[in-house]
Amino acid sequence: MGRFIILVDVIDMSTTLESLRESGAVGLWGAAPVGRGLPHANPFLIGRAAAREAREKNARIAVVAEPRAGSDEERKARAAGVLDGIEAEGLQASGIWPNLGAETARLADWRETVAVAVTDAGGTIFDAVWQTGGRLTTATVARTMRMKGDAPAWQGIQRALKMAGGAPLTLVAASGNALEDVLAVQYLAQLILACSGRIFHSPSS
Repeated sequence: MGRFIILVDVIDMSTTLESLRESGAVGLWGAAPVGRGLPHANPFLIGRAAAREAREKNARIAVVAEPRAGSDEERKARAAGVLDGIEAEGLQASGIWPNLGAETARLADWRETVAVAVTDAGGTIFDAVWQTGGRLTTATVARTMRMKGDAPAWQGIQRALKMAGGAPLTLVAASGNALEDVLAVQYLAQLILACSGRIFHSPSS
């Protein structure tokens, strides 16, 4: 429908990506884990596209995956589709890190890195939107490594408005079972309405 998507997965995909962005990541993607079996998701193609971006930007490529408290081998198995896509482009992931929100930014140097978040909720939605030709970004209301209060929310909304280029917006809660996502979407929608078509700085900035 030509709408620009703002994906909200507070715990933790969109919070993780916001933190990696402020830590210097130069490309951010989401992908479905192996076994989700949804009709539009194709993590292999996401891995290829992310690898091509990394090559174009002369950057590393890293993967964020679940389970948060599981082993590296478990995360590798869940991210196998993306990893196969990366390898098909002749690259190797520099690491596979847990999806911990802001804390993920502490685990590595994310400067000059393209990151792919392979997660059940936000990653799967990102994957499906991208596969069907949609444009999107993520947003969060949670604290990041450098932002607190309403700053993360305003940062996400300002970015979305710039990227949308005047296209109508759709806010998507990653899970209807996660009240934090539903409430965050409501709050972000109120910020968009407050902007009245203009991009403002956060009142607390």
